[in-house]
Amino acid sequence: MKILGREEHWIHTHFLTDCTRLSEARMRETVKAMIPPLRELGIVYGFHFERVGNERTCRIVLECIPFARTLDVIQQRLQETVRDIPARPAVIKTVREESTPPPQISAR
Repeated sequence: MKILGREEHWIHTHFLTDCTRLSEARMRETVKAMIPPLRELGIVYGFHFERVGNERTCRIVLECIPFARTLDVIQQRLQETVRDIPARPAVIKTVREESTPPPQISAR
């Protein structure tokens, strides 16, 4: 996954990604990995994930708007955290096998 840009909305910073969907487990991992760097920078606010309107991408939302330099550091750390996450989830294909009826035994 890549961070493509960021937007400021009211009191939040939105990091725009190329990711179409994230699992709950990946979201938890990302938040858990980002808490220590945020605390080091003196930020006590967290992250959440959202989709806006009919966008087909996932946004990572920092629940504050830090100063520009701090925001650059956060974006860099966030990019390092999410770089190994695939932008698109693996395709799951369901295969259905037709069962053949058992052979009939004739009585003689």
